[in-house]
Amino acid sequence: MHHLPCPSALATLTLAAAILLALAIVAARSREYGADSSSTFFPNRDISPPPDGVARPHFPESQIVLDMAILSRAVYKLKNRATSCNDVRWDGDGKIVVDDPLREGAGHVGDGYHPDDIEAEETRDLHKLVLPEGTECLHYSHDHSLGTQVLIVRSYLHKYVAVAYAGTDDWRTALMDGNILMSDVGPANITNDSGDVGSLFIDLPDGIRVHHGFNEAVFDSENFHEVLNCVKSARMGGECGDEISIDSGGFNMETKIISSVAPYQLFTTGHSLGAADSVLLGATLHLMYPNDDIRSINFGCPKIGNIKWAFWINSLQPDKKTGNSSSGGSFEVFRFVNKIDLVPRLPELGVSLDPMLTHTGHTIQMSPGGFVRAYYDHLGDEDIGYVGVPFGWEAAAYALFPMAVASHPVSHYVQYLFDYKPNSTSSNTGPIYYVDEFECVDDFNAPPNLLLHIA
Repeated sequence: MHHLPCPSALATLTLAAAILLALAIVAARSREYGADSSSTFFPNRDISPPPDGVARPHFPESQIVLDMAILSRAVYKLKNRATSCNDVRWDGDGKIVVDDPLREGAGHVGDGYHPDDIEAEETRDLHKLVLPEGTECLHYSHDHSLGTQVLIVRSYLHKYVAVAYAGTDDWRTALMDGNILMSDVGPANITNDSGDVGSLFIDLPDGIRVHHGFNEAVFDSENFHEVLNCVKSARMGGECGDEISIDSGGFNMETKIISSVAPYQLFTTGHSLGAADSVLLGATLHLMYPNDDIRSINFGCPKIGNIKWAFWINSLQPDKKTGNSSSGGSFEVFRFVNKIDLVPRLPELGVSLDPMLTHTGHTIQMSPGGFVRAYYDHLGDEDIGYVGVPFGWEAAAYALFPMAVASHPVSHYVQYLFDYKPNSTSSNTGPIYYVDEFECVDDFNAPPNLLLHIA
């Protein structure tokens, strides 16, 4: 008598079949495109210097990236445990952990950090436990009606102010809903009033459209103006609550410099839907402070807007600023992707969606074994010698769905970045990076690297 395989065997066979199917598709497409294919499909593993005349990319240093990942995780940890920087409570019995204002600044999360520490050390100061070393909490708020959580910190060690957004609990519904609504970017009511933040968006290129849910989470939040006010003061060394009110007509005025190191560098960050929110806020901050160099370093970010949105955001990069630019600053997006994380491959688009959503900024692929690769503007640019993500980059997540979902939690991003953080050496005492060059077009015959992204 023949017996059916046990459930575990069936699962193994199903997974193996999915892997073989994905590889067969990639192999078939590889033969179809051949040596004359676009570099988007055949990246080379050998990294070359940027071509002559092309500016070197402004990659973030490894410690900054790690700080942003820790902040993206911290804002989740504050949910239901904090109402502000000054009032922190644990879940359940309402035990008070922190009563006094947190203005001491020193966090302790360093190389010895482990995610389990948060649950194991309930007597520790929650903010100091979850924030990066050398940072202070300036603002925390949770708009329960929209699910928007925002954390603002300032680092005295690395001279930055960072705004972190948390993803909402219903990301599966928001991203997989086939009836995706698109909207103009910015507040709902855009006027010519110079005192209205919405006036910043009047002169944007025509046709820019973004995911309505992401736009609403940022600009319709009851704490949106409070966030802008806090950033305005904090970047100049001040405390939140002291600054000129943005919604009273002073959003484009320079605050008095309080600190000798001001203005602090501005970063936005977040995970999942929070990553999308961080890009929208980063674009807003660029419009407010056009002479600042602002970076969004985020994790597991879904697609946000249409191709005109992507073109506009990418045009703000420092290597694309022209002599005719009205500002001396820039805005650049670095989207870190853990292995075959499903969410950066979402929303899964049908033919009915118009206009089509696409990624903006650079894709930083975190592959197994600590191999980190950077893809210029996600799709690359052959004219300047940069390649895009490999063919099959999106399909792999659907072929290996359980592994793709398992790659998404923010704790996996944090752990990866801890595990593979590069160290300085006696021969290299300068800045260190997870990656400091984009993948280049050197060999059209290089095989697709789909397997390199599989956990």
